Amino acid sequence: MNTKNPSISVVIPAYNEEKYLPRCLSSLKKQTFQDFEVIVVDNNSTDKTAEIALKYGAKVVRENTQGMTPARERGFREAKAEIIARTDADTIVSPTWLQTIYHTFISNPDIVALSGSFTSPYHMFPSFIFHFYMIFLVTLTRFLTGHISLHGPNLAVRKSAWQKTSVHKNDKIIHEDIDLSCHMAKTGRMLFLPQLTTTYSLRRMRKNLLSTVIDYPLRYNRTIYIHVSS
Repeated sequence: MNTKNPSISVVIPAYNEEKYLPRCLSSLKKQTFQDFEVIVVDNNSTDKTAEIALKYGAKVVRENTQGMTPARERGFREAKAEIIARTDADTIVSPTWLQTIYHTFISNPDIVALSGSFTSPYHMFPSFIFHFYMIFLVTLTRFLTGHISLHGPNLAVRKSAWQKTSVHKNDKIIHEDIDLSCHMAKTGRMLFLPQLTTTYSLRRMRKNLLSTVIDYPLRYNRTIYIHVSS
């Protein structure tokens, strides 16, 4: 890792993630691209999240306002690099994740953000289901808004473009990554890369299926409506 002048800053919002964070940070240690820093945003954790992050060489910053959006935004502000990659604490990134992100931005100087797809952590839940869902969501968002959607556990932005945005802060009302997509789209072109993969965690779905099938779609629709009607 490069903590002084990195080419990429990796931002990981985290709230009580001591069980899952080590796997995420271990996958970052295995990257083929090593010119990056890791910023773990401790969002009022009461467990050993911060201690674990420091053990893996990450920079830890604390965000007292609870929520994914405030934590993400704090991490983005702290980022030293122009390219900011963002993932979740319970996500495992592929070995070439950062290399693909870096070379895509370098090869496409006009893009302001990109996102990718997911693979499944379970053999009983085939990865092609995730790929189909992501392509469906990207296509639906493009149809409704004119641009692709970014996906929290697997996205990257140019900091200079992000600094021109002013996102909605209450992620109990909006879908934070879809909201970010709508704001970033106003600053430039975005790409969806199906080959850019991370292993998605199904723990939230297992923990609260009702939220997944009801709350998520409601917040998605609300977020799209807010942006399309404004």
